[in-house]
Amino acid sequence: MGALSVFLLVFLSNLPVAVPFMFMQDFRLAMRISNGIAIVMLAIAGVTYARCISRPPWGIAFSMVGLGVVLVALTMALGG
Repeated sequence: MGALSVFLLVFLSNLPVAVPFMFMQDFRLAMRISNGIAIVMLAIAGVTYARCISRPPWGIAFSMVGLGVVLVALTMALGG
């Protein structure tokens, strides 16, 4: 049951990021849309997490988005 739960968590959290690659021919545009979806998902996760720990939601959300932007920039700088 635990393995199924982990599989579903990973699959469902990565599905929205992979969808642009399934429906678009232009790889670069799909990559940018996928990055945008990931950033929005990070913001939503940050707001949700901040509410769970009783902190200001937008500060945590911006920090998570900032970390995501830095990681995407590093990936692009390394050729990804």
